[in-house]
Amino acid sequence: MVVTIYGLNGSTCTKRVLMTCHELGVKYELNKIDLFKAEHKAPEYIANLQPFGAVPVLIDEDGTQLFESRAIARYLVAKYGKDSTLMPSPSDPRAYGLFEQAASIEYSTFDQLAHCGVFFT
Repeated sequence: MVVTIYGLNGSTCTKRVLMTCHELGVKYELNKIDLFKAEHKAPEYIANLQPFGAVPVLIDEDGTQLFESRAIARYLVAKYGKDSTLMPSPSDPRAYGLFEQAASIEYSTFDQLAHCGVFFT
């Protein structure tokens, strides 16, 4: 299994997907998108990969194409992480609810600060 990821190493969102691949042992090919050259805003990128002009984008070997790093991470765990402890099963409502609670806190409280730390330090 090899997935294709369009993104930039310095992007926290791309790193989130790359770390998920690493944790699951999923091999990937990173197609670097230079945000500083606005490659993610090119008309062909927007038309074919990500309509909002952002990174990362994942294309799975079966042709599945996704964007939004958290959605990609959850997809990877669901598809390739059958025995993984990265995410609890929805069949355990308590564990799943606690996971979603923590994920929501991460997104709404810490995400903006993480972006500042990557690009401005």
